[in-house]
Amino acid sequence: MIERKSTKELILSSLYDLLRDKPYEKITVSAIVRNCGISQRTFYHHFKDKHDLVEWSYLHTLDDYYEQNRTDMTLRKWLRFTAETAWEHRFALQKFKQYSGQNSLRTSLQQSLTERCLDVIHDVYGDPVTKELQRVVSFYIGGMISYVERVLSDAAIPTPEESVRLFEACVPVCIVKYL
Repeated sequence: MIERKSTKELILSSLYDLLRDKPYEKITVSAIVRNCGISQRTFYHHFKDKHDLVEWSYLHTLDDYYEQNRTDMTLRKWLRFTAETAWEHRFALQKFKQYSGQNSLRTSLQQSLTERCLDVIHDVYGDPVTKELQRVVSFYIGGMISYVERVLSDAAIPTPEESVRLFEACVPVCIVKYL
């Protein structure tokens, strides 16, 4: 049976198709919708702009995984899946990383990934999310994003397993218990 793509997935496929030949900053919403045969109105029904699409492209996969595995989730499992998802999206992430404007990859992902990590801590372990914990997790996620941005420029991108080992080795003391 052929699996039908959702409109969001169709739009995302169009963006990925265009990324093969153009840098991200040269791709317009008009080009994305023309490439997949939908109207701009349909695009804007689903996304605020192309930066929102980029954020969704990575985060919806993480959200789906989290919802499906919520009952036995750990921070280690979430980190591993995050690294595997980054690896699977590495071609697009390399293109997105080159854009350094207002809606850069770092800006798009920092808050969302921090919130998802805090969700694991709160939802799975029932622990309160204090201001201090928010700061520590945000700092940690920022370090992970910096690492991913740097290695996306390398000729030999580390495997998800190598990245997770590093992420686990750098976990702040106050969140080690959630691994």
